[in-house]
Amino acid sequence: MEPVYVEIVTAPNCPHSPKALKIALTIASKTHDVPIVVREISVATDEGRGLAEDYAIDATPTITINGKIAYIGVPSINAFNLLVKDFLRSERYRNNYFF
Repeated sequence: MEPVYVEIVTAPNCPHSPKALKIALTIASKTHDVPIVVREISVATDEGRGLAEDYAIDATPTITINGKIAYIGVPSINAFNLLVKDFLRSERYRNNYFF
């Protein structure tokens, strides 16, 4: 199965960003049926500012799954797990890709 790519867009002064990253890493370590690749991208970097512009992100943390905004804020572990499962379910039924 193809991996799921999760990006956590963070800000250095955001008190909620570390918790969102921790939850994503926890889910990734406990999910064995599909590989989940988690990456933190800070808006304090050029890459992070570019991503925030591209996606019109104006709040952190923002969570993207395979290049699509999935959540803004800090989901619970259960909510995050459901986000990934819902994404996988929707991707399974797609028959074409335009990214």
